[in-house]
Amino acid sequence: MLNSSEDNHQTADLRCLPSLCRGMYNRVARKLGCDPSYVSRVARGERASEAVSEALRAEIRQTWARISEGLPENSSKAPKRKARATAPSA
Repeated sequence: MLNSSEDNHQTADLRCLPSLCRGMYNRVARKLGCDPSYVSRVARGERASEAVSEALRAEIRQTWARISEGLPENSSKAPKRKARATAPSA
């Protein structure tokens, strides 16, 4: 059985999973210069592309490595800027 510190670490890892997976098709599409919907269709088996399939496998491996290491997805990137509030129109 996991002790409380191990349980907390595992819970934190699981919480970052949606963030790491979100945008996977976009990242693959950007790398290959294709549309994210095409990547999605290849992933679902509706289309066949060895290049897309291999890029998806590589992205999944990288995502799982990040989870295993406990690193956030954008650890090397600058933090995102908050959207500016717009002034109400008169």
